[in-house]
Amino acid sequence: MHNRQAVLDYWNDPNVESMYDKYLIDAEINLIRRRLLPDSKILDAGCGEGEGSVVYAGIKGASIVAADFSDTRLAKAKERLAGLNNVSFQKVDFLDPWNLGGGFDAVVSQRFLINLMEWPLQQKVLAGLIQALSPSGRLILLEGHQKGVDELNAYRQASELEPIPVKWHNLFLDEDKLLPFMRELGCDQVDEDGLGAYFLLTRGVRPQLATELNWDCDFNRRAASPEVSDVLQLKAKFSRLKLWVFQKARAPSK
Repeated sequence: MHNRQAVLDYWNDPNVESMYDKYLIDAEINLIRRRLLPDSKILDAGCGEGEGSVVYAGIKGASIVAADFSDTRLAKAKERLAGLNNVSFQKVDFLDPWNLGGGFDAVVSQRFLINLMEWPLQQKVLAGLIQALSPSGRLILLEGHQKGVDELNAYRQASELEPIPVKWHNLFLDEDKLLPFMRELGCDQVDEDGLGAYFLLTRGVRPQLATELNWDCDFNRRAASPEVSDVLQLKAKFSRLKLWVFQKARAPSK
């Protein structure tokens, strides 16, 4: 409970920037957007400031429910999406009982679960998100990837750079726990991807070439391009974030 309140206080602080690296967040949203179909009912769980919601709202025929537990983040999201009539906003703490009507074609969790600092809490929320899906719906996770953290830090160590720690309020997903749990929930993994090229270039290579690491530089812009990703084909290797897509396939295990 102490951690839960501390995380809420953190995100309710209006001075906290949700993501300083805008090329990264745009690349994240692009990975998710490519998995969303027209005429979909979409839940953006833990929508934050609505950076993703505003993109998904542009999908033909889409309707979006943008939900978050932070008043501050929801206020920023409402400002960003002002005037859009296919978006509704809900204040939801997904650790408490909640009901947004269900029947979602897609539920998106983008760097949301990592703010739940214990695996049992992440499991509880995952189960609830699966229940909110339509029978053919898909859960799209773009979340912290502990294996990618370890791979990137191994590269940094070999390059005589300090490791990049996981922030105090985050618990990145352990795939060895995630995948069996999703199978228990009756879900199949149907897709995966990552931003390994971007992380390796911007967090591994560039620190060896420059002393000032401003995130809005041309190097990062080029590193974020799909063309660079296609050439390097790193997917989730070295990627501190990974995309997993799950689809309900059968009744959950007893």
